Amino acid sequence: MSVNNPIAGLNKIFDNRIRLGIMSMMMVNQDISFNDLKQMLEVTDGNLATHLMNLEENGLLKVHKGFIGRKTN
Repeated sequence: MSVNNPIAGLNKIFDNRIRLGIMSMMMVNQDISFNDLKQMLEVTDGNLATHLMNLEENGLLKVHKGFIGRKTN
């Protein structure tokens, strides 16, 4: 890590506010729902799904899909 750029060693996956927000919220509640993340981050379904897939592909989280009542979650 460079003295001139102390954040140079951070994982590039966190250079996006949405992915950073997802990980921050999951530190507090690992079982947070897709809909809660979507509402808190003010993003669309597709946008959130893309960021979650990116985090999962990089081994930072595991997505569990299921139903609450008759609705997917």
